[in-house]
Amino acid sequence: MNHAAHRNLFVTSLAAGLLALSTLGQAQEQADETMVRAVEQKAYGAYLTDHEGMSLYMFDQDAQGGQSTCHDACANAWPPYTTNRPPEAGEGIDANKLGIIQREGDIQQVTYAGWPLYYFKGDKQAGDALGQNIRNMGGHWYLVSPEGQPITQGQRSGESPMEIAPSRGAEPASQGQEVHERTEDAEGSDYDT
Repeated sequence: MNHAAHRNLFVTSLAAGLLALSTLGQAQEQADETMVRAVEQKAYGAYLTDHEGMSLYMFDQDAQGGQSTCHDACANAWPPYTTNRPPEAGEGIDANKLGIIQREGDIQQVTYAGWPLYYFKGDKQAGDALGQNIRNMGGHWYLVSPEGQPITQGQRSGESPMEIAPSRGAEPASQGQEVHERTEDAEGSDYDT
């Protein structure tokens, strides 16, 4: 082989190697994005988060093992935890409890122990749990334990610029916890104001 052929072979091999590393890095990043893990806070014990530490919630109006009942304005305030690939179990998570359900538009929502998982739009950073143990959209929202159970103890934690409307029902706010129900919210309402 002449010098030019060696150089072309070297450049082609180098390009193929860089492409393989780039593809591997992208695959790892995508896998990390679908990871569910457990973290712990004193008020709640261990609970589920996404790969960035954002709290994941369940809705007591969903049937365990069933489809999501949170759509439209509900899904605006409580965005479903969706994925394009099978979810992965991170630290403290039982991989056998992870699953997916189909939402409208061929969107896959991550489930844990049969509960569809959601974010809360008011949570702004890892460790926020502003959606914990509140009444909203006709039901209660809870963090989920690694055992797959709703966590009912503990009050909201974190900081958020949100204004939460006081309860209009017979459920009084207690010990500084703001409890509310928004069953009459308009579709597309922005809860960050």
